[in-house]
Amino acid sequence: MITLPIPVEYVVDSIFIFLCFLLYQQLISENNIYLMNRYVIYSLFWGLISLLFEDYSYILFLMFFIMWDSIKQKKINFDKGQINLLIFSVVIQMMLSLLCEVFTNLIYLILSKLFNISSFFVSHSFRSILSVFVNIIFVLIIVKLIRENYAKINEIEEKILSLKLNNRFFLMLISIFLSFEIILFVGNIQEITYLMNVTILFSFMFFAFLLCWQMVELVQSVSIRQKTINDIEQNRQMREYLTNIQEQYDDLRKFKHDFKNIVLSISADSKKNMNKDYEDIYKELVQQKGFVADLDGKTILELKKIANEPIRGLIIQKFFKARSNNIKINIEIVDDCIKFTKNLLEIIRVVGILLDNSIEEAASGDKREVRVAFIKNQDTIEVSVENPINHFIDVRNIFKKEYSTKGKNRGIGLTNVSEIINKNSNLFLDTEIKGKFLRITLIVLEV
Repeated sequence: MITLPIPVEYVVDSIFIFLCFLLYQQLISENNIYLMNRYVIYSLFWGLISLLFEDYSYILFLMFFIMWDSIKQKKINFDKGQINLLIFSVVIQMMLSLLCEVFTNLIYLILSKLFNISSFFVSHSFRSILSVFVNIIFVLIIVKLIRENYAKINEIEEKILSLKLNNRFFLMLISIFLSFEIILFVGNIQEITYLMNVTILFSFMFFAFLLCWQMVELVQSVSIRQKTINDIEQNRQMREYLTNIQEQYDDLRKFKHDFKNIVLSISADSKKNMNKDYEDIYKELVQQKGFVADLDGKTILELKKIANEPIRGLIIQKFFKARSNNIKINIEIVDDCIKFTKNLLEIIRVVGILLDNSIEEAASGDKREVRVAFIKNQDTIEVSVENPINHFIDVRNIFKKEYSTKGKNRGIGLTNVSEIINKNSNLFLDTEIKGKFLRITLIVLEV
């Protein structure tokens, strides 16, 4: 066991703790002077504790913050998200400290072979200070890497939280930390040589790295599986919802058809038996075109060309929404059968948003019309939604967040469209203004 002068040992231990806090601060992304000053004070305090308990002070260090988090959250089974990051920071710093010590000793061996270095440079104090200096450099490199990849790190943290894996990661990190402490304790026994101790530590570090890597892979796999389950459930719910709408619509048409026949059959009665109010109602019903308030025949024939029931149900739903606002929807399908085979949920979301925006824009002007076209090409299917322009529109910015012609805190829909398109490599968007109409076309690559 190497014994250092108390001042040198205090400085080394304080810097060790501070570097742990520095890594932790980067992982939680809270960069402010107040927090940094507090970590400096904590480091100086725990440096004193380290003089009394040596390597065991790190166990006390983590026990203190685990208890502090539990007290702060006022429950034993507390959220372990942030304490996991602190344990991870301590484990990384312990491994870095060992690497720096080995690196420094290697430099010393090389220099001792090449040069006749003085006793000061051979001293343990100098090598310990040099090791700390190298450690600081390594930590700064890791800090830079964390900042550059913070989005990916944050994504992994959110997945761990959403999948409720914090407790498992807590047990894994605590196991790694305690195992490392046991190896260090055993390494202080004089019978174990320095080379053997370093070999054991490096082997442990390798297996710890593999374990962490496997856990991250597990998180990714479970996350993908959960996303698939959620998508399947959403598709099932949407199919049920749209099927229900279709059934209600069919029932309504049957009722209106029967009601029409019943009312028209009254014409067989003598007109002299009708009172004035009844006669007025009868004439009004007879004069209605086709005596229907549902989809016209052309629209029904066009919609039958769409093979996907959810898409067809969506168009019907938006048709009723437009009609309630006195807006006419013209539907044109340039093929006998339109069938989407990929990204059905994303297509429904995009087409739904485009139709909502078009209906809302058409409702604000005099030309109350929306045009929808489905065009099938060799490898693509295009869905064009066109509406009259009643406001100035900057085509370059309409997909940017919060851009809207409808006032503040609006414009979320097209931003969502842009995000959906960016996440799917077979979906594309084309926007153009033709005369006084805005046309947005969703292009679906089917190959």
